[in-house]
Amino acid sequence: MSQDIVPADKEFRKRFIVFLMLIVIVFVVTILSMKSYLDQMEQLRREDPGLAGKKVVLLLKWWMGLGSLPILGLAVYQIILARRVLKSGRFPPPGMRVIRDTKIQTGAKAEKVAISLIVLSSIISVIILFLACFPYAFEKKLLKKSYDVDRGVSEKERRLIELKGKGGETK
Repeated sequence: MSQDIVPADKEFRKRFIVFLMLIVIVFVVTILSMKSYLDQMEQLRREDPGLAGKKVVLLLKWWMGLGSLPILGLAVYQIILARRVLKSGRFPPPGMRVIRDTKIQTGAKAEKVAISLIVLSSIISVIILFLACFPYAFEKKLLKKSYDVDRGVSEKERRLIELKGKGGETK
């Protein structure tokens, strides 16, 4: 019966908990430090809205870009783990340390785990792609609207100009 269970590695569990606590601490410190920066942006928004918008979009790009990297690392790790599970035919694969006693899954169950890891990794990758592209799309939309507002062009007139630029007919 003990062959069907991979025993927990207590030292690995401690390291894992410390790692999670460090992530939480870094996240909280970063959020608190950003509060003063965002307060400065609020003040700048009253004085120069265009510059404040550009700085906030730049901050958004950095946040989304840097924030996506660890999540992308998780997706890559899941793919590597799924490959190891498929190759060995069991989950957890041989040599993998676990934070709690884990029952060994073999055969079709292990294959389901591997496929689930691949699907989850794919979903995470698509979400990361959208998060990384969002600030650029947001900036494009924001700059276009601010340009139209500066020129005094209404939404209806802007659409009319776009339609003419594409060779469409207007009434």
